[in-house]
Amino acid sequence: MVEDETGGKPFVSIGVTTYNRHDLLCQTLHSILAQTYTNFEVIVGNDYTEETLTGELIGITDPRIRFVNHPQNLREVGNMNKLLELAQGHYFTWLFDDDLYEPDFLQTAHDCLVEKGLPPAFFPSFRMILPGEKFKPKSISRRPITELTGPEFLRMYSPRRPKIVSTCGLFKTSALKETIGGVEELSPSAIGVYCEYLLLVRCALLDRIIFMDAPFVIFRIHSSCWSENPMELDKYLSAGKELILRSALILRHPTLFPDFDANLRMICEQHLVTVAHRFAKINITRKQFGIGTCFQTILKYRQEANQTLKAFYDQGGKTGFRVKLAFANIDVYCYYIILMNLASGFYRRK
Repeated sequence: MVEDETGGKPFVSIGVTTYNRHDLLCQTLHSILAQTYTNFEVIVGNDYTEETLTGELIGITDPRIRFVNHPQNLREVGNMNKLLELAQGHYFTWLFDDDLYEPDFLQTAHDCLVEKGLPPAFFPSFRMILPGEKFKPKSISRRPITELTGPEFLRMYSPRRPKIVSTCGLFKTSALKETIGGVEELSPSAIGVYCEYLLLVRCALLDRIIFMDAPFVIFRIHSSCWSENPMELDKYLSAGKELILRSALILRHPTLFPDFDANLRMICEQHLVTVAHRFAKINITRKQFGIGTCFQTILKYRQEANQTLKAFYDQGGKTGFRVKLAFANIDVYCYYIILMNLASGFYRRK
């Protein structure tokens, strides 16, 4: 049996970022406190500088929860890195103030990590709760574990059918600080635009990762969540360029370079899939539909797709017919995203 406690410190530190969302934050914290595994600490980083957030203020008092009120707004990425800096646990993860855990998550993660000799990271899969849907905790039985190297982990990721969100992995705190280096800001935005995708690429530098395809993490889709807000499109466009540039630098590492083209193309696809959704959602917000709107939206997408392909080439991606065919396949999928989003928005407009 591998010893999983060191010096009486918690096994897991959970960093929760928040900004003036008491109701959602309370639900998030209750889902953590309902865990069947109890050796954890929660560090809540408050970026809303106009109030001092305390347990008494939101009606939750538990000695495992620590509230940190930042004297100035650090923005999401700065907040995330500050929470990592303050963590005392052997492992660390982030949870945002509108997301949730199933009750057996930490127990399952703990048991798997100990069983496998405390590798650098454990990832579960996730599920989503749609607007109006009530969270009903589920008991999820243990599922098979997949052991991966860092390069295998990155090859597993698919922008079309993602199974993990990188910031929700449990990382050995020392590895997250020293090998991965926390998260990086790619655009001057209140939210960490694309920071999770660059973190995903950095995870490929780890030597061992274990994955369980069990949806222990729950993301809530609601009107105030960043994924539903189509604004700040310019920040996504600029962050996309930075994501490709910085990912290329990491992907040139000797352990990752054999898959350089495939991995960099995957990052390009992730950016294009994201902006395709956002191009469409801007028109849905404005209640603009019709053939003309479809054409204009696809034209805007095409401009970004051309710039993304150029960025791929500029960073050393291979040229040739097969590459163009691969990017054409991405384009067709993104056209489908745009058309389906606009059609869905049209039928839901009333």
